[in-house]
Amino acid sequence: MRAWQLIWKIPVVAAALLIGVIGANQAGWSGAELVVNTPIMGTIENFVTGILFAGGAAAVGGTVVLIHRLAKYVLWLAVPIFVYFALVLGNGVMSDFDNIRLAVLKEGHANAFAIEHMTARGRYRTCNDKRVELTDDGKAACARALTAGPGEPIPGSEYRCGLLGMFGCSYTAPEKG
Repeated sequence: MRAWQLIWKIPVVAAALLIGVIGANQAGWSGAELVVNTPIMGTIENFVTGILFAGGAAAVGGTVVLIHRLAKYVLWLAVPIFVYFALVLGNGVMSDFDNIRLAVLKEGHANAFAIEHMTARGRYRTCNDKRVELTDDGKAACARALTAGPGEPIPGSEYRCGLLGMFGCSYTAPEKG
């Protein structure tokens, strides 16, 4: 009887650990996104990010409860792993937080290399930021990256050019306030 319990508990606890790690990473990323970007995100983005945060936190909570019921001593290993994945990996290495944009804001200038290696949202915000001085090749990189054809969204922004075949640009995000 004891051997049968070990045979089925080990894969179940291992799978629970994997689900908990994924949930912790998602909760860490979404929590950082809510803290840092809430003022610039729209209502729908905030709502979806909040749901992702709650889902990740629920996955971690459910995993902890399951492991507690099946193998209490594994929690001594699982909890530090979950904290590491939530705080370290969820907030920098594996997240969408743009470290290159942060460096550009600290330095006050950007070249083409920095512009080309940012996320789409970071690139859009940097190219339109008056605090950042762009080099000549940086200006050319911004022009290439932010050019959108009729009906295409501008990469990294809430604007769409040529809505319904027109040639003007319009704001597609909901108004805040």
